[in-house]
Amino acid sequence: MLAIGVVGCRSAAAPVVQTTSLLSARPAMTVPADVTRIAVFYPRSSNPDYSEAYRRLEGAVFQLKGYRSTLRIVDRFHLPTIMTELRFQSGGAVSDDSALRIGQLLGADSVLLYSIDGPTLRDRFMAQRPSHIRPITVTTKIIRVESAEVVYHNVVTAKMDDPGFGDWSPADNMDYHQLSRDALERSIHQTMVDLQRAFE
Repeated sequence: MLAIGVVGCRSAAAPVVQTTSLLSARPAMTVPADVTRIAVFYPRSSNPDYSEAYRRLEGAVFQLKGYRSTLRIVDRFHLPTIMTELRFQSGGAVSDDSALRIGQLLGADSVLLYSIDGPTLRDRFMAQRPSHIRPITVTTKIIRVESAEVVYHNVVTAKMDDPGFGDWSPADNMDYHQLSRDALERSIHQTMVDLQRAFE
């Protein structure tokens, strides 16, 4: 009886708290200790946010030296010439095969490939809520140059947060760009954390 009385006295249900949707498919394995010379590759992007994200992700690789003192990041001073010769970034895409050939020419034992994929303007118009828009996805792979063995593969996805309730329309006064940047920031941060753990 007391339980029924207490339940009856409760106020209306608490409002639903909007949570950040972030998914990391980080493998449990660590990067092998014999991965010591890495070349970092990522595609060119016309999106300034993605370009900045790639630069930050590349910089994060240098922080890995704090976890593994034997790690060397290969100098890419002559990379533009090599990329032109091999047509490395045809259409802005980075192929695993081209990256491996360039890594070998640069004297790397492994290549680290970053790729960022996100929603298009069409995705935004078709979605009923920001969280329904295709998420930002950051993919990271480390591949051995000699054997083409993938020793690390990680995919981090981050959905945009819903700042309010109900459906929305493209005409709504909503800062879509900021929502997209926030999701990108979360995915970059998680990618860095996962990579550091793999080198511990």
